[in-house]
Amino acid sequence: MTIFAILMPNPQPVLKAEIVRLFPDDYLELNETQFLISTTGTVQSLTTKLGMGEREAGQPITGTAVIFATSSYWGRAPTPVWDWMKAKLEAPPSGQ
Repeated sequence: MTIFAILMPNPQPVLKAEIVRLFPDDYLELNETQFLISTTGTVQSLTTKLGMGEREAGQPITGTAVIFATSSYWGRAPTPVWDWMKAKLEAPPSGQ
């Protein structure tokens, strides 16, 4: 699995709702503007899935954010963050 970081410039309830709806067991909210998502695919496919990519005529964009995939990680955070990341990176693909 890949962990993607979602960095919003400000709180966005519509985008948060999509994250929760699409990844109920595979997201971690770090704060109201920063989320981690564990899934397969690319940054572009995740952006499209979340409704931030190109849309059909009349479909609104769900929000704005910078999204990137992690290849490694290091830092200082509460233990539950590290535990979640370790478990998700070691999990087999779930077909998301």
